[in-house]
Amino acid sequence: MPGREQEREATLLALLDGVTAALSATDDLESAARATLRAIRKATGWVLGHIWIPEGNSGHLVSSGAWTGAVKEFPLLYRATTVTRLAPGTDIAGRAASTGKPVWSRDITRDPVFVRARQGVDAGLAAAFAFPVMTADGVAAVLEFFCHQETEPDETLLRVMAGLGDQMGRVIDRHRARQEAETARARLEKVIETSVEAFVSVDADGRIIGWNTAAERMFGLSRGQAIGTVMYETIMPVRYREAYLADRARFLATGQSRLMGQRLELAALRRDGSEFPAEMVFWATRQADTWIFNAFVHDITDRRRAEQALREAYAQQQAVVTRLEELDRAKNEFIDAVGHELRTPLVSILGYLEILASGDDLPAGRRLRMLGAMTHNATRLQRLVEDLLAVTTGGELGITPAPVAVGEIVTEAVQAMPARTRSADHPVQVRLDAALPAVHADRALLVRALGALLSNAAKFSPAGSPITVSASTAADAVSIAVSDTGVGIDADDLPHVFDRFYRTRSSIEAAAQGIGLGLTIAKAIAEAHGGAITATSTPGEGSTFTLTLPRPQRDP
Repeated sequence: MPGREQEREATLLALLDGVTAALSATDDLESAARATLRAIRKATGWVLGHIWIPEGNSGHLVSSGAWTGAVKEFPLLYRATTVTRLAPGTDIAGRAASTGKPVWSRDITRDPVFVRARQGVDAGLAAAFAFPVMTADGVAAVLEFFCHQETEPDETLLRVMAGLGDQMGRVIDRHRARQEAETARARLEKVIETSVEAFVSVDADGRIIGWNTAAERMFGLSRGQAIGTVMYETIMPVRYREAYLADRARFLATGQSRLMGQRLELAALRRDGSEFPAEMVFWATRQADTWIFNAFVHDITDRRRAEQALREAYAQQQAVVTRLEELDRAKNEFIDAVGHELRTPLVSILGYLEILASGDDLPAGRRLRMLGAMTHNATRLQRLVEDLLAVTTGGELGITPAPVAVGEIVTEAVQAMPARTRSADHPVQVRLDAALPAVHADRALLVRALGALLSNAAKFSPAGSPITVSASTAADAVSIAVSDTGVGIDADDLPHVFDRFYRTRSSIEAAAQGIGLGLTIAKAIAEAHGGAITATSTPGEGSTFTLTLPRPQRDP
């Protein structure tokens, strides 16, 4: 008996090897599976064989329609198998699929697992076994076999069938991988051939082995003319060749490269010797025991021309765009500021006029206060109009110079300050150096300029904080400085405080009066006298504006 058992196992193993070889040698897996079914039935002597296959991704099994043996002699089993969808884990085939292992039934007529028995079992059928064909993606099929007699599990047969199922799964996996690789290769070849970019492939010796239609058009060489030629001698300018050969040698020796996987912009060479700018991507692939070097080449001549045209157009239009933006911004700021500055005093004047025109008998004191407010607002409007005219006429300030004492200018500007700022909450401290020389200047304009500096200091200082006016002299200049202890000016705003209509962020946030012309006019007055105004500031601590005038050569 042991000898017979060993002989039987050898026969089964030979069956396994033969089936595996047959599967590996064919691309028709369906025909190979049917042949495998017949071979197993013949080797085991079992009367009937059948193949189940998965139903999509549902997990159920359905009949493949592939049988071996006299299936017409067993109509009940055939009909039940044809109409049954086996859920995972049901029947011997469903259990084999769920466990991934062979399943044996001694007698299907009394086996509760065999669900098809509920529809009747043909006489002459008893034992059955099933084994799965397992692939990397799961169960590919389940093969089942039936015999006449009730039979105890045959461990040798089950072990060989389990091995056969694994072998068949690996063959299917290899077949699928080969098909996918062939499909991908065909797709890639189609993409390369129809690509608008030139494709060039060379072997380890540097000879061209791949050349698509776009390469023919781009380089002026047909595929037949290009194949077999040395790539770097055919399409690469001489100045690149040494570096290319060195990099290729480095890659073949060490696997390191400065070119592979990089997107480079280089010149390429046409058949007629002319060069053109190209964008290139290089990569290497391993085939058998050698390397293949590939490149996509894109002619960027049109792109370079477009980029140059865009740069030139941008350079030509940039100044215009910047100027338009400045004008648009200035216009918006001007409209906002002037609208506010005009509306506020006009509303006040009109309101008081309406009260006065109503004819009501108002106390004299109240009437005087109302007239004073109207006068103040009318004066404010007058100054606004004068400021606008001063900066929009485009001409130089007309000055009438005469000798004038610096102290008189300071005194007059300080005295006029409450009327300008409508506030006497800022004590003004005046500090004048002894023996200040007179200056040759337009008195009214200098008072106006100094008044603008005082007004600016009052606007951005808390009530009750002092303002200091100091005047000093040096060898060639007289300086009048106005200092406050207010909010100060941010470093970003400081260079622009003398620009027309410029308002600092603090003035906008505080809704301070003015349209950003006072300092502009003060600077224009100083420069008209040959002097200047400078500003220094520390945010949170205050600011100092210094008006400097040239000292006369001789004291008047």
